Amino acid sequence: MNNHLPNGWQKMIPKFLGDDFFSNFDQINFQNVGTKVNIYENGNELLCVFALPGLKLEDVDIYTYERTLEVRGTIHSNFNGYRLIQEEFPQGPFKRTIELPFPVREDKMDAAFQRGLLVIHLHRLIRPNQLRQKVHIKNLDDE
Repeated sequence: MNNHLPNGWQKMIPKFLGDDFFSNFDQINFQNVGTKVNIYENGNELLCVFALPGLKLEDVDIYTYERTLEVRGTIHSNFNGYRLIQEEFPQGPFKRTIELPFPVREDKMDAAFQRGLLVIHLHRLIRPNQLRQKVHIKNLDDE
């Protein structure tokens, strides 16, 4: 039994899949493929733990706004005198934006880095009750 594909099968792929099939992959952002994160909740607090081996603290920025956490930086994994032959964790610039389960305080945020883990400690934003405003309902029947 002959299991060979016909000669020139590579030329037939665009005809089968469409000429622009592979151009669609240009828009995919592979930057975050290796930037893994675990999120833990304890009442009004969150711990966001990023696995970032090779991160240099001077090359990382952390931002929060309401329910969004953004971490940007650069991962360096150079071993002078050695040539990279296999790469399974990312190197270079990264950006990761996370949707949080609740709004967080911008003024109460801590971060620490140890053994390749970036741990960000966030606190829930609790708005005072006096900010609640009663909505006046118009009675359109009286008009």
